[in-house]
This record gives sequence, C-alpha cells and structure tokens, in this order.
Amino acid sequence: MKKNIRLTAFLLSVLLIISLAGCGIGGNDKYRVADKLETQKFCVAFRLDDKAGESVIAAMKVLQASGEVSKLSLKWFGEDVSLLKGDSEALADYTEDAEKRTFIVGYDAGRLPFSGKKGSTAIGFDVELAKEVCSLLGWKAKFLPIDVSQATVELNSGNVDCVWGGFAYDEGNTDIVQSPVYLENTIILASLTSSNVRSIRSLSGKTLTLSENAYYSAVLEGNTALKNKPEYIVRVPGGTDECFEALNNGACNAIITDLAALDYYR
Repeated sequence: MKKNIRLTAFLLSVLLIISLAGCGIGGNDKYRVADKLETQKFCVAFRLDDKAGESVIAAMKVLQASGEVSKLSLKWFGEDVSLLKGDSEALADYTEDAEKRTFIVGYDAGRLPFSGKKGSTAIGFDVELAKEVCSLLGWKAKFLPIDVSQATVELNSGNVDCVWGGFAYDEGNTDIVQSPVYLENTIILASLTSSNVRSIRSLSGKTLTLSENAYYSAVLEGNTALKNKPEYIVRVPGGTDECFEALNNGACNAIITDLAALDYYR
C-alpha cells in the first residue's frame, strides 16, 4: 500500500514538472509567461505647484472605499488588483475649495489594458478611473496621448495636468508629485503556448518584438541575456496591439509586454 502511495506521488510530481515545463511560469491557454522581467508600481504624477493633485488622490481614496475601483479592476483585469487604501471621508476637506476645471490627463496610448485607444477614443482601466475621479470632482476630463516616461517635461511645460496611464513610480524623482501606488504591474517575456520559447535562453535564433515604450526599452537594455540572445529585435510603434498582432501572426517568436495584457488579448 505504501509503495503504491509513493508511486502515485512520484507520478504526480513528474506530471507537474512536465506541465510547468510546457507552460513556462504562468500565462493562459494561448500565451505563456516565458520569463518575468521587472515589477512596476503604478501611480499618478502631478506638478509640484498644482494643488489639484491632492483632490485627485482624495477622490481615488473615496472611489476605492465605494468599491468603484474594484469594479473597474474586475472589468479590465478579471480580478481585483487595486492596492490603494480606501477612505470614504477623504474628500471632506477638498470639495468646497477644489477649482472647477478641464483636467488634462496625459496617458500612454499603447499600453492596454491600462490605457490605450479605440479609434480616437481613450480607453483602459486608468482612463476609466480618471474619468470617475473627474466626475466626482465636477471636472471635465480631457485625454492627451504622451510618452509617459517624459512625465516631468510634460507636466512642467503645462502640456498636461497629470500623467495617468502606465506611469511607474519613480522614487528618485523629486521634481513632481506622485500619488500613492494604486496598482502593481509585471513586465514579462511572453510567447505562444504552442511555441518552444519557454525562457530567455530559448530566444537564440529567434525574433523578439517590443513596443517603442521607454519602459520596455529600459528593461531590454538592462538585461544582457535578453538583449543578446535573439537573432532579431524589432521595435514597433503601435504599442501592445501591434506586439500581440506580430506574435499571433508569426512575425515574431516572443514579445516584451505586461502580465495583465495576456488575458486581455487572449
């Protein structure tokens, strides 16, 4: 009897190892997480001299307490991944003094499901959250696609009032105000589950595609193996949409993307 139990346990272990080898380290039935490359913490950035940031942060806390942020998270990610601590009374000190305004939101137009475009319309989790915040404050939201890695320049030039949508917290940047972290993101190396790309090592002789997004480029440049293993590295201007299109039609063997994007493009 004990021998049978040991044999069964051994066979189950073998099956688990085979399963993990076939699926990488995460993903779904269509896309494999071949490697996890970097973790980011998302926040909203504001100008130092703009008190509107305080109102926006307070409104985010109210929406978190009401469950609205969780609803948006479920809609765009399939689960509640919001991190901000809710406070239903957070706006008590701000609503009367908050200036009514058109609030210009700078966002990444090529990073769904966080933020992107459908035609000329801004869409995504961050976009909808920004709309809810502005609605709560009585402001009109206007969305402007920008390079979010240039947040300091965009804000201090007055081009936008905030940077919201795929913006990663930068601890060393004291030239802007950054909100509390409300979301974590993992940048990954992804491949089709039907392919033999299961890790960075598998990229030898293969084509790697990534968006022109500065964050992805920084991940590539900072990882020697990732930079040197592929035979070809292709940067595309069309954001996450174009990356997944290239992967799906066989134009490349792997892409650098976000973990949350796998289920969105599934």
